[in-house]
Amino acid sequence: MKLKFWQRNADHDGDVLDHNGGHGGDMAEFVMPEGHSLSLATKLRARWQGYDNPVEYYLLQKEIDDYRAWLHKMRLFLARPVEPELGELDLDDEIGRWPPERIKLYAKLFDRGIMIPGGHDYALELAKPLALDETLSCLEIGAKLGGVARLLADKLGVWVTAYERDGELALLGMERSVQAGVQKKVPVQAFDPANPDLRKAYFNVVYSFGDLFHIEKKDVLLVSVAETLRDHGQILLTDYVLTSEGHEDEVANWAKYEDFKPFPWTADQYKKVLGKLKFDIRIAKDETDVHVSQIKAAWMAMLADIQNSGLDPDVLTYLVPEMEMWMNRVKMLENGTLAFYRFYATIR
Repeated sequence: MKLKFWQRNADHDGDVLDHNGGHGGDMAEFVMPEGHSLSLATKLRARWQGYDNPVEYYLLQKEIDDYRAWLHKMRLFLARPVEPELGELDLDDEIGRWPPERIKLYAKLFDRGIMIPGGHDYALELAKPLALDETLSCLEIGAKLGGVARLLADKLGVWVTAYERDGELALLGMERSVQAGVQKKVPVQAFDPANPDLRKAYFNVVYSFGDLFHIEKKDVLLVSVAETLRDHGQILLTDYVLTSEGHEDEVANWAKYEDFKPFPWTADQYKKVLGKLKFDIRIAKDETDVHVSQIKAAWMAMLADIQNSGLDPDVLTYLVPEMEMWMNRVKMLENGTLAFYRFYATIR
């Protein structure tokens, strides 16, 4: 399911049509659905949010409301106390993986809205080499709820298009951008990394924090990333990498704990592919120790908080599987199967 946000009254070339089908250049671009009307309150809210055309604001809000109702129905379906028939399993397997209780757990575990170890401080530290400001346009791959993107937009003024492969997280993230009034500056969108369709020479910066190991065809994605960057564009990646070739059994066991199957590269594979794509690698640094300490610190704080003040029982439902996932990553990092690397490069 994807948000359409609006419907355009346009011909096949994208030119706006008037009510008679002609090319009326002065006509509003956004068209109200039949039977709908704008209230004064909606018009005022649209003006307050900075929309020149209140119809655009109305249609965006309508799509968000429709999504909320749809997701509520799907959650009720998945919560039924009956065994599903095989035919019912054709539903999108992304539905219901991120109920409010699981989101709340991550809000407690890491900084609110930031679903990566280290939280706000670490995200801003990683961004320092990029020298981001309001003149630059960024693409984030693996944006989760868009928390990092909104943080960078808020603190540094940059514009960020946030891509997330988990459709449910992308929709929830877009809802948060709308609530924060930054849906234009930080749109969160569903994205298929196996079939990247990125605009050529469009972004100044592409970054991804700890997410690419889930992507099987990273070489295809990185070609598209190189093409979407403007001259002297920058790329910043952190990712889990294998310390050597092989480890098939360890990776197969790892997959049991993850939402998506892992397809990790080695650090040398990253360097080789980035080099072929004419990236000048400035930083290729093993940050395993920092990453492990961040994970452990977050979980120690979480467990101390539970011991002192308790935790919502509904949140506790998700505590054990999430802890097992993160602790398994720590085990693989500490036994030398995995490392956590940071890559920063500029395109020649």
